[in-house]
Order: sequence, then C-alpha cells, then structure tokens
Amino acid sequence: MSSNLTQTENVNFLEYAIKRIAMAKGMTETHATCIADAICFAHIQGKLNQGLGVYECIELAFQTGALDVNSIPSIVNEDSNWAVFDGKKSSGYYALTLMAQCAIEKARTTGISIVFGSNHNDAGSFAKYVYMAYEQGMVGMASNNTVPLAAPYGGMENKLSCPPFDAIIPSGEKPPIWTSTKFAEFYDADIAEAVLFDKPMKGKWLIDPKSGELTDDAKSFARPIPGFGRVMDYSCGGQIETPRTYALNMWNEALTSIINPLGIPSTSMPSIEEFEHAEEPIPSVGGSYFICINPAVFGSLEQVKQKSDDYVSAIKSSKARPEHKIRVPGEAGYVNITTGNKQVEVLTSHWQPFFENIASGYDITEQQLRDEFNRLSLNS
Repeated sequence: MSSNLTQTENVNFLEYAIKRIAMAKGMTETHATCIADAICFAHIQGKLNQGLGVYECIELAFQTGALDVNSIPSIVNEDSNWAVFDGKKSSGYYALTLMAQCAIEKARTTGISIVFGSNHNDAGSFAKYVYMAYEQGMVGMASNNTVPLAAPYGGMENKLSCPPFDAIIPSGEKPPIWTSTKFAEFYDADIAEAVLFDKPMKGKWLIDPKSGELTDDAKSFARPIPGFGRVMDYSCGGQIETPRTYALNMWNEALTSIINPLGIPSTSMPSIEEFEHAEEPIPSVGGSYFICINPAVFGSLEQVKQKSDDYVSAIKSSKARPEHKIRVPGEAGYVNITTGNKQVEVLTSHWQPFFENIASGYDITEQQLRDEFNRLSLNS
C-alpha cells in the first residue's frame, strides 16, 4: 500500500525504464538487462533501498569515470571448481551475473565452486544472483565489500564495509531458508532516507567524529550529493552494534577481498567523498565472491528439499509470543516472487532523481517512457 513515502508501480514498467536509460548510456541490452533484473527483483522482494535508488550508484560511477559501460567482465584464471573474474570497471550487476552463471556451471559436476570478482562497481541487492542458483536446485552464497561505511567495534572512524549478503538453500513447497541482509547497521541510503523524510535513524548508530557520542539524528552529518536521493555521504562514524555483526563483517571481508587474488580490502578503498572527486577513479567495489553448492552431487536433492521444508514447518508451527507471528527470513519476498506479483512499492525519494535528474540527461521523460511501455504492452 502506498504512503507519502512510497508509490505503487508496475514492476514491468520499472524494468523497461531502467533498461532504456542504461542503454541510452551506451550499455548493451545484455548489460542493461542484468541491471534491470536485479533492481526489479529487489523491489519484488521488498528491499526498497536496493531498488530504483541504487541506479544512482551506477550514475555516480559513470559521472566519475569509474564505470566503463562498454567493458565485459572476463575470467583471468580458473580451474574446474573455481574462477577469478576481472570486472574491467563494469557494473557489479553484469559482473555478478556472469560470476553466478560460471559458479553454477562448475558446481554441476564438482559439487562446490567459488568464483571471485574484483574491479567492478556496485551490484545492488545480491538476492537475484543467489536465486539463480536456487532455480537450479543449488545453494548460492554471495557478497561484495564496499567503500568504508562503518567503524570497527568500539571505534570512531569508518574502516569497514557495509556489505550485502545473500545465501539460499533449495526447498520444496515451503519458503526456502534464505538469508538476505547486510553486515552493519546502516549505509548511505539509510542516512538519505532519515534526512529526506525528517525522521530518526532506527537506532543510535551515528558516531560523532569529535565526541564519540552516539545519536540517531543524521541531519548534522549528512552530505547530500546534488541530484541524488539515495546516495548520500556522511561525516560520522557508523556504529556496529554487536560483536557478532562485527565478526561476520570481518569474516566476509576476508572472503570478498583478502583471499580474493584481485581483491582490495575496504581499509584501502576510498571514502564516498574521495570516490566522488578522485582524479583517477577506481570502481566502488574492492572484491566479491559467489559460492555455489550442488547438493545433488552429494546425495538426494529431493531429500534436501524435504528436510528444508520440514525444518521451516517446524519453525513456523512453534508457539508464538502473544500478539506475534512467526515468520522465516525472506518469506514475504519469496511469496511475491513465486506468485508473480507485479505491483511493487518505490520510495518517492528515489523516483524523482531517477526520472528528473538521470533520465532527463538523455532527453527522456517519465511520460515518454510510460507511453512507449504502454504501446509495447498493447502490441505484445
């Protein structure tokens, strides 16, 4: 249901609009499709901060010269169950799609595969990539690091990533065991949302760079980037609230960049401000990975699906607290995906920058895109 913060849109129109603008930028239809698929998948899943607004990361990388719209990520080294991709300054959407395809094919016979990537830009939500493995009856696990967005536990200076993380297990009739999260409390989109809609953060996670005090008021630290509504720099540190999240964050960094032969750790990545103004821009991601496991190589896939269903059923049927309902992570998004729901919510703060600031740069208006989409829909 729409509110003053969101509006309801047809996801097919979003897909069309994103592809049109990406191709206007000079991308191939294949590249543009990778971007549109992942962004729209996030909307269907209900991850609005990984939806239309993340196109701003693509636009910022393009404006700074960190994105090469003509390059194609390629394998620089491989064996039967592993590979290393050079993203060649492409988008992470293109790189992670190719990495996922590669890992899935290798796991068909080897059972387990890992594919590393580097030298690519933001990849948005990782849900779409691991779901590619799920559709093949396989396990997918993937992430990348980011520019520094969070402070070490007990620290004040941003040195750590706020990495996306997705992992999914094959299932039968029940929703899958699906972790779709991030390993820090917030990133730039949360700052932007708090400032633009004049509301506090969801926790006192902002660390004053002078006093070290914690606050949930982002206004004093926000550094808006003209023309953008989702990407916003900030001058404060980002608190990681628990040692558990801190440990997961650092472990994920080890996978994305430290054992990755081409990886660059977050501690060596530029800040958002440095990225925006760099004389020699580098991509916004230091490293990524995609792990794929094919259960059918080790035993019965149907048994795996049944055990997953039985486990989820037992969780959901356990006794709930008064006025609470037990759900499993990713359940609502999975229902939307599997039922083919086409109506999705979009943050209004993401809608205007995309159409009025980005699309208009190619002399393309929202109404023009709607008219084109409607004509194509009538003729299909």
